[in-house]
Amino acid sequence: MNKIVRKEQFSEKVFLFEIEAPLIAKSRKAGNFVIVRIGENGERMPLTIAGADIAKGTITLVVQQVGLSSKKLCMLNEGDYITDVVGPLGNPTRIENYGTVVCAGGGLGVAPMLPIIQALKAAGNRVLSVMAGRSKDLIILEDKVRESSDEVIIMTDDGSYGEKGVVTIGIEKFVEQEHIDKVFAIGPPIMMKFSNLTAQKHNIPCEVSLNTIMVDGTGMCGACRLSIGGKTKFVCIDGPEFDGALVDWDEMFKRMGTFKEAEQEELQHFEEHLNACKKCDKQKKNTDVEMDVEPTDEPMEVLIDRNAPWRDELRKSMKPKERTQIERVKMPELDPVYRATTRTEEVNIGLTKTMAMTEAKRCLDCAKPTCVEGCPVNINIPSFIKNIERGQFLAAAKVLKNTSALPAVCGRVCPQEKQCESKCIHLKMNEPAVAIGYLERFAADYERESGNSSLPEIAPANGIKIAVVGSGPAGLSFAGDMVKKGYEVHVFEALHEIGGVLKYGIPEFRLPNRIVDVEIENLSKMGVNFQTDVIVGKTISVEQLEAEGFKGIFVGSGAGLPNFMGIPGENAINIMSSNEYLTRVNLMDAANPNTDTPINFGKNVLVVGGGNTAMDSCRTAKRLGGNVTLVYRRSEQEMPARLEEVKHAKEEGINFLTLHNPIEYLTDDKGAVKAAVLQVMELGEPDASGRRSPVAVEGKTVTLDVDQVIVAVGVSPNPLVPKSIAGLELGRKNTIVVNEGMQSAREEIFAGGDIVRGGATVILAMGDGRRAAAHMDEYLKKQ
Repeated sequence: MNKIVRKEQFSEKVFLFEIEAPLIAKSRKAGNFVIVRIGENGERMPLTIAGADIAKGTITLVVQQVGLSSKKLCMLNEGDYITDVVGPLGNPTRIENYGTVVCAGGGLGVAPMLPIIQALKAAGNRVLSVMAGRSKDLIILEDKVRESSDEVIIMTDDGSYGEKGVVTIGIEKFVEQEHIDKVFAIGPPIMMKFSNLTAQKHNIPCEVSLNTIMVDGTGMCGACRLSIGGKTKFVCIDGPEFDGALVDWDEMFKRMGTFKEAEQEELQHFEEHLNACKKCDKQKKNTDVEMDVEPTDEPMEVLIDRNAPWRDELRKSMKPKERTQIERVKMPELDPVYRATTRTEEVNIGLTKTMAMTEAKRCLDCAKPTCVEGCPVNINIPSFIKNIERGQFLAAAKVLKNTSALPAVCGRVCPQEKQCESKCIHLKMNEPAVAIGYLERFAADYERESGNSSLPEIAPANGIKIAVVGSGPAGLSFAGDMVKKGYEVHVFEALHEIGGVLKYGIPEFRLPNRIVDVEIENLSKMGVNFQTDVIVGKTISVEQLEAEGFKGIFVGSGAGLPNFMGIPGENAINIMSSNEYLTRVNLMDAANPNTDTPINFGKNVLVVGGGNTAMDSCRTAKRLGGNVTLVYRRSEQEMPARLEEVKHAKEEGINFLTLHNPIEYLTDDKGAVKAAVLQVMELGEPDASGRRSPVAVEGKTVTLDVDQVIVAVGVSPNPLVPKSIAGLELGRKNTIVVNEGMQSAREEIFAGGDIVRGGATVILAMGDGRRAAAHMDEYLKKQ
């Protein structure tokens, strides 16, 4: 929460806000922006920083009432709090002594131009400023602009102040007056386009600051992408400032109108938005499952001891042959027709007590359990299962939490069939593996819903501070292990909610938010400190963290940079990355009419990809009313998605179009996608991964009518964090290079998860976090 310490009204709809944000004030530079969120239902809105006062710890924003979110902000007063302010974001303006520069600010663009004018003047430039607006009321910050400018020209459309005319007339006047080395222009897109054309006419380079649509502001969603010099760039990561001559202005104008209709509709229901209260299902659910035995108070040593009397007796109660003859349990599920209409109800209902105890009997309690070898976090699988078999469900959960920070999460989303279950002895007997994932979920759910949650044993505090960058699976797993070892752990999250991909990337019908919230709450109870809206490398640097006494840093910032295919038409309206689509729906709850974040509902939706994220996207689009087709360039057998997710998608009515690949998108006159041209493929020889490579069938294409496309072809590590840390060795696509102990080239910095692997499952990321914790503990003890 950030307090408003000053509010000033410039005109009927333009206001200045001075806001408490000491970390941002300290690290901000000219050209940076912030993301602001108003209320728990608010959208994430980018605003350029107009000034900062390090001594007071404040930043200044100038806002015009345009849409729903800006209107909500402008209704706040001094003493009120803004829910979230995160930044500084974007690359700062490149300030140097160019010679003579023209700084053109149109309307509200004068506010973000002001710190640039001040910085250019301080760098020794001769600064000529053009201030433009429709009328005198829209000429803002004139006194401050004059303080740092050598000359000022004011232009108004109606001639009510200064000279009558548009901004380009002012630029032309300065060009005619003297030699100009560079032009800077900030304002409405149309103003920046013509400012650039004016500069180009005189062979003067022109820098523009683009104010595109954003969701996260850190490069995660790809909503802000634009064609710059023929290449797709992300404005929040690569900009916001670009050479105006390289900008595809027509594309920008069209993309700026992506949610115009949705936003107009939201404004019509402004009072409803103002009074809306987000319904969060965070209440404790009571379980109707009861243990038939008294909860044991046995210590962990006994709960995991294979030779303990209770365990020995359990093994003798059934012969191995009897156990192998038990049929594997089937997970109860919601009806496919019904569940395809609800976003928040979980598809998998969970095992009953009888199902769980019967399935637990299938475990042979191997002397050398290979299932444990297949688990990246080394859960003592036979021990937790045998505790379920004897009816000690709380003890089973306790065993799980001894090694796993997120058992209820892992029981739902981990690909057990490729990990622990793939090593099960039953497979060697041509029988289905024990349903380890289902049993893990059962034990974790029972503990949570019974209200008898336990915490792992915590070592005495050692007084050593540890920083964690990112609150995804790797960061949470690392934090859990380090706090158990007695460290003071602080987790810094860039978004406004803790959980990383668990919150923004996985739909609630697979992983309800309340499940994630309880796991995070448990970590808080263990002593982990969480701080949202902090971007390490932007809001605060690694050097600042070390100066504040942090002795070790773990980077688990993920791979949030979405991949696109680079094909014609891909930047059309209603073509979005799976990251953007799922973030809008999952994190921002955009499909809820009472929330502020806009989303367009597709009628004929194409989802590109074959992984779990593609399945999440197509199943989400189905729930939002779309007729959904999943297109994948290989056959179904090569799909990397979990078999269960493919099964669920088919049951819910998703159309599968395999051995097809988009090569072009066609658009209507508004720049919105209207069709996809698909190349027919066939399978050739296996590639390096062992999967058969798709090969185009020459001359054979199919055109599909679509009004929305979701691209789910993978992600790359976000360069924001690794590039901000000096001394790291970076690998392919800005991954952080680490040794076997997850230690980077800077010995006090460890890393894991997608930022190291480039892409990983939840459980692999958690395994990295555990490994990093063990080795950082060893490293710090030697210091």
